[in-house]
Amino acid sequence: MKLVDLAKEVLSEHDSLLSEWKTLNELILKVREIDEKRPKSKESFYEAYKDISDLYSRMFLFMSKFTLHELKEESYLFPDLNERGRLELTMRLTEDHRRLNLLLEELRRVLDDYRYMKIEEWELREKAEKINQQMNNILTEHIKIEHEEFSRIR
Repeated sequence: MKLVDLAKEVLSEHDSLLSEWKTLNELILKVREIDEKRPKSKESFYEAYKDISDLYSRMFLFMSKFTLHELKEESYLFPDLNERGRLELTMRLTEDHRRLNLLLEELRRVLDDYRYMKIEEWELREKAEKINQQMNNILTEHIKIEHEEFSRIR
């Protein structure tokens, strides 16, 4: 596959990843709607937890797709940028990837902590919103930079 074709593929994946992230965002925002007290029965807990469960499973799917996407960028596109004198930029983009992965892992742990009753609802809401905001900030700038740089690959 030519590098220009791979760049186009990666750019199109950005749209797909952003769409999936938007869905995850909506689920994260639903965390705000969780009642203050944990449901007592298994049935009521499942009812209250289904949005969290959906978020949990979709997040793992997103993480898998994001990892494959990162590999394409870091293995093929970033070396091309480095050859064009953009080493500082690729180092920043690589660091963004690491930070995003750490935040996704942190969100997974927070959801696990809630699921296993290690934290309360208010802690889940607070932590999920903080992670969400950090990820939104990184993703917005990161994808903008990659779109500019990758569209120059010929």
